[in-house]
Amino acid sequence: MKTNHYNQQLKSTWQRTLGAVVFTVLFTFTAFAQAAQPAHATDSTTDFVTANGLKTIYRRVTGNEVVAVQVYFRGGTRNISAKNAGIESVLFEAAQQGTKNFSKGEINRELARMGTVVEAASGYDYSVIAMKCVRQNFDRSWQLFADMILNPAFDEKEVALVKDQVINALRQQDDSPETSVALLSNKLLYASHPYINSPDGTVESVGSLTVADLKAHHGKLLQTSRMLVAVVGNVALDEVKNKVEASFGKLPRGDYKPEAPPNFTKASTTDFQVVERPVATNYIRGTFAAPPLDSPDYAAFSIAVNILQQLFFQEVRVKRNLTYGADATLLSNGANSAYISVTTQKPNEALRVMFDQIDFMQRQVIRDEGLKAIISGFLTNYYTKLETNDAQAAKLAEYELLGGGWRRQLTWIDEVNKVNAEDVNRVSKKYLKNFHFAAIGDARNFNRDLFMSR
Repeated sequence: MKTNHYNQQLKSTWQRTLGAVVFTVLFTFTAFAQAAQPAHATDSTTDFVTANGLKTIYRRVTGNEVVAVQVYFRGGTRNISAKNAGIESVLFEAAQQGTKNFSKGEINRELARMGTVVEAASGYDYSVIAMKCVRQNFDRSWQLFADMILNPAFDEKEVALVKDQVINALRQQDDSPETSVALLSNKLLYASHPYINSPDGTVESVGSLTVADLKAHHGKLLQTSRMLVAVVGNVALDEVKNKVEASFGKLPRGDYKPEAPPNFTKASTTDFQVVERPVATNYIRGTFAAPPLDSPDYAAFSIAVNILQQLFFQEVRVKRNLTYGADATLLSNGANSAYISVTTQKPNEALRVMFDQIDFMQRQVIRDEGLKAIISGFLTNYYTKLETNDAQAAKLAEYELLGGGWRRQLTWIDEVNKVNAEDVNRVSKKYLKNFHFAAIGDARNFNRDLFMSR
């Protein structure tokens, strides 16, 4: 009788919570679902490949005058080692500090005059340098941007300054409990995997980099087999083709062959580690293996994680007031992962409630009408994030690099709309397990057996 009563409580809580989720979705998102979707018909997006093998994805957007250009370099952490981790972060930042044809001062003055923005980032699977400008300044912005990629000066003083900035940022990671717990949780899962070497590097690895290291690595990256260009904006296709050919048409093709990263060797185990630190609240994050972007399970698991977010909010924060922040997030790396996280003064109690929500999803099946409303809200949020040209360029490139080709991004809405209740239940059972928990706080507050139980 006790067990039956407990199961009934679970079912009742599940239905009440889903009701709240559906209510929120229906009244907050559904009315805007169509308005939020960006124009991305297949006739406005295409690609072309230069004679030397450089692929460019192009999307014509006429609704605004912003042009987004992004150049990607494949490999990510498989391009680096523990010794030179962070080299691509330093390289692309230093490339913005002066080229063989334009001084740092000239670049800064011109970018400021035009309102053009150049940014760079490195990741586990690729690095990117990106430019955003208005249509009338596209020619001059492209000229500066292409020269940063092709002809960085790597001045000793500027490289030293960039290294100092990167090192200071790395040192500040330890000052943030959220960042520290995220890094530790990732390391627990990423052990014995290329991702163990952070693309941001370490204080030691970045500190040891030399100008000669940057120049040598830059030479290895400038191969069209490693590169991808994405352009979204109100510019003609022929104009983009001419610029890509003129700037990059003489680069060597190289022999880089993209390969999927290996699976995590720790994916089927659990782990738990506490960092003792006097903090006002405990910080907890559990990372686990998840389907990658090109997996048939990715759409269904995206919906499952979205539901889990709502359950955590309702049950952990609103109903029991155990936290100001409980979350579930799915990433999109080549070897993919997701995580659950919470900040709380009662870690064991909060985690039990979070595990209860996972149990709900693995044992119960959502009604179709409720799932349709949840999917509608999910897609609204998804497309809202793609309202800008640079966001659309990044998403097209992400699918090209990791998702089986950019055309799959165009059919994303169809994949998500095909997700049914049984799919959500199935992927919840398949992936919501084997958590690698990291925590910051007083170790006496944590029940290790509980954290290692899933």
